[in-house]
Amino acid sequence: MNAKNDFEKSALVHLDAMYRAAFALCGNKDTAEDVVQITFLKAFKSFGSFKKGTNCKAWLMRILRNTWFDQLRHQRTAGTQVPLDENIAIEAAQVNETQWTDSTDLLENFSDEQVIKALQSLPDEQRLTLYLVDVEGFSQDEAAEITDVAVGTIKSRTSRGRMKLKSELLVYAREMGLAGGEL
Repeated sequence: MNAKNDFEKSALVHLDAMYRAAFALCGNKDTAEDVVQITFLKAFKSFGSFKKGTNCKAWLMRILRNTWFDQLRHQRTAGTQVPLDENIAIEAAQVNETQWTDSTDLLENFSDEQVIKALQSLPDEQRLTLYLVDVEGFSQDEAAEITDVAVGTIKSRTSRGRMKLKSELLVYAREMGLAGGEL
């Protein structure tokens, strides 16, 4: 019973954050719920390997990331694509206001739907990296540990992801008459 109590105290407090992360990555409520459920089952089974005193949220995020990639591989081999439920995505974006670029004021000019579509256009690795660094506030070192890549790779993905997001939003800005050239 002690392990169960330790798990509840250490891991379950991050349930909402894990759901937000899964939803941001999956773009689909049902898939996000499945990914979180599998993540917590895996975490509970391997909780004995968790080192007390380390960052439990980062440990869970790493399990979530691996679970999400497993889900992506399964979808791609099965030839299915999970559609983005835009209504749920818009609600999630309203609840979880994020800083995706250096210019938060700029983002306020775009609809949630436009920002979500721009985010969904990013490659999976860049979307995950931006979520970890810009939304969850993990340092680049922590994001590197979670994703099991070098810090330089995280820096590159962050920079490239922000540039791609900016260029996607520039299209919307031009359509709305907010920008003639660059943002």
